[in-house]
Amino acid sequence: MTTILIDNAVLLTPSECIEGGWVLVEGQRLAALGAGRPPAADRRIDAAGRCVAPGFLDLHAQGSGGNDLWDPSEAAFEAAVRHMARTGTTACQASVDATEEASAVLRPRVGRPTGGARVVGLYFETPFISPRKRGAIPASRVRPPSEALARRILEWSRGVLSMITVAPEVEGALALVPLLRAAAGPAAPVVVALGHTAATFEQARAGLAAGMTHCTHLYNAMSGLSHREPGAVGALLADPDATVEVVCDGVHVHPAAVRVAVACKGPRRTCLITDVVSARDRPVVDGAPRLADGTIAGSVLTMDRAVANARRFAGVSLAEAVEMATLTPARVIGLDRAKGSLAPGKDADLVVFDEQVRVALTMVGGEVVWEA
Repeated sequence: MTTILIDNAVLLTPSECIEGGWVLVEGQRLAALGAGRPPAADRRIDAAGRCVAPGFLDLHAQGSGGNDLWDPSEAAFEAAVRHMARTGTTACQASVDATEEASAVLRPRVGRPTGGARVVGLYFETPFISPRKRGAIPASRVRPPSEALARRILEWSRGVLSMITVAPEVEGALALVPLLRAAAGPAAPVVVALGHTAATFEQARAGLAAGMTHCTHLYNAMSGLSHREPGAVGALLADPDATVEVVCDGVHVHPAAVRVAVACKGPRRTCLITDVVSARDRPVVDGAPRLADGTIAGSVLTMDRAVANARRFAGVSLAEAVEMATLTPARVIGLDRAKGSLAPGKDADLVVFDEQVRVALTMVGGEVVWEA
């Protein structure tokens, strides 16, 4: 079995930063890590004092580098995931429409090697959302909640759906939560995320009580926080268990709002995401793709920039920012036994970067897929 050693590094583990560290990769797994004199290996990579961290896990991605993840073209798909790898992303959830066609295209791509980031599951933002808070989602993709439709969606996405967004205030939505949560995803039961919602504080709390454990891009496309009506944002920030995801590009969410979210939820409950799109058919205006009416339609953010921005916006340490891009999202979808931290036996998904989070090398499953 081929072994690869990365040494002369600062290792970012869940509990500490190890100066003068090394990691040993055997095949597709991390075999060992430590400090001081490293073991022998078939190949040595000098990190030159840079950080070595788990690969970034983007829970919310639609495309990258001008290509869509759901494009039927394998060449377009591979171009998208390889572009992600250039920015340190080693795994992602593909955010796609809840259609049989999208599921069929992406099913054979979930979990397989790609030469770039691996898709670990599908994330359906439709159809059970509020027409008032659909954002850039076309009105035709919003449907009233029904058990029959939910069962059809679960049938065509069986085994590959890992997360779905639901607006709790929409009539009939709460009744679907147990059904959706009972479905098996690639690594764990399907996560039901609260989002694209005009819910009041009490309606959002009812959704959380019903089993919604996560939220779709906190602040965006949901009822905001007011001192007399805390809305969905207030319910999520006040709940001690709910996890949230934040588009940390300085466009979707003001830096101060990012700081508030992290202050309330902490790195263990805050996920950095991109909501990145191909942007090939949308103009990028003031830092984000937009519809003709100015509505923000996804982002052009990358995970390396999200990590760097989180340090500045939220005042967290580099290790905490990395945790929000690795171990926290891995826990959300039940992948933390295999991904999200530097530990022997876990997948050899690694990223090497400097203090400015400029990526020098990305490894996926023990294979170096990109080097600067």
